[in-house]
Amino acid sequence: MHTADTARSDPDLAGLMLRCGAGGAEAVIVLLRPLSPRTRPQVSVTADGRVRQFGATVVPPFTAVLLRADAAELVSGPWQSASELAVDVDDEQAPIRGVVPAAGLRAAFQALLASCPP
Repeated sequence: MHTADTARSDPDLAGLMLRCGAGGAEAVIVLLRPLSPRTRPQVSVTADGRVRQFGATVVPPFTAVLLRADAAELVSGPWQSASELAVDVDDEQAPIRGVVPAAGLRAAFQALLASCPP
């Protein structure tokens, strides 16, 4: 889990979590405000000036926004060299924006992969 920079983030953004999923590593945006499980938020992540858009799914406990599988590919590559990730979750109620420092992302991702079942 990489915690959001509270000075530069909305209070509802907790951070970025990497976890093991059925198809390998998954990237999850963690919120403090629960969303409806029917919500399909659009998430933008900017790293080193490059913006990527993701369709996402709200998963239990409904404060977790699971990004599409190709987000995990970015975590394993381009995002590892970024100093921070700017996150924008476009929710029906109100957008949630913030910044997540990316220092240590490479080591965290490698440790996660070593513990994920094959």
